[in-house]
Amino acid sequence: MNQLAFESVLQNGSFLTLLLATFLSWWKITFWKTSNKKNINWFFNSQFLLSNRFFILSSNLLLGTSLIGRWFISHHAPFSNLYESLLWLCWGIITFGLLNSKLIIAHSSIVAPLISSALLIHGFANFCLPVNIQSPNSLVPALQSNWLLMHVSIMMFSYSCLFCGGIISLIFLAFSKKKMISFSNPLFLQQTGSYLFLERLDQISSRSIATGFCLLTVGILSGSVWANEAWGSYWSWDPKETWALITWFVFATYLHLRIFRNWKGFQSATLASFGLLILWICYFGLNWLGQGLHTYGFFN
Repeated sequence: MNQLAFESVLQNGSFLTLLLATFLSWWKITFWKTSNKKNINWFFNSQFLLSNRFFILSSNLLLGTSLIGRWFISHHAPFSNLYESLLWLCWGIITFGLLNSKLIIAHSSIVAPLISSALLIHGFANFCLPVNIQSPNSLVPALQSNWLLMHVSIMMFSYSCLFCGGIISLIFLAFSKKKMISFSNPLFLQQTGSYLFLERLDQISSRSIATGFCLLTVGILSGSVWANEAWGSYWSWDPKETWALITWFVFATYLHLRIFRNWKGFQSATLASFGLLILWICYFGLNWLGQGLHTYGFFN
């Protein structure tokens, strides 16, 4: 078995385990009937958590191994095309779920949308992109730099954190039901279980976005230094650079309003959801159109 065939096996295994984790998560949300007997209920919930965490961890390890293998095949960090970039984004989302396993995997309502998003990204990368894009490519001269690993990896991890924060904000909006729901609403405070769950969603989302924002800041700064070395200019207003700056301002506004204006709950989640849209345009929209120096060029 050659290296590319082994990579295909790893990718298929990763997709299958991710599919099983997604199925388990949505099945529990939709069909799981809790038992009146606490010991039986505890047993089945424990079995579910173990199996779901096992499948998510397995998918993460298989996907990570595949990316490392591609690194050895191509002799450079796997950031040369849209396929590799999508796989890194998928791996980052799964890793985020594992790092926050106590808060996320225990709640199927959180893990199901996150893992489903990772599954869709994984499936699109492997089953929708042309074979020539999926194949390992040699780096163009401008990318043959030590800055490649630092800049692109930081940017991809920042996208993963911001993406997860935006998805969790959408979950918050879906569960809050009423648009004007607020943590200061005394009627809402009476629903202790709902309040605690939404408060947890709000906290996870804000922490994820704060982490992603810090990484995005470092990524933009490192990219500016690299651009000066490669093209002789720190900033050229390339479409990707411009949208990255817009994304930075949106999430900077989110953190400012949250910290200094005490925006929480519905207001905070709405702005984070808007930031998710801007982030998706910045990352995938420009890559799809193939405009600028930073994009992989799906059509060209």
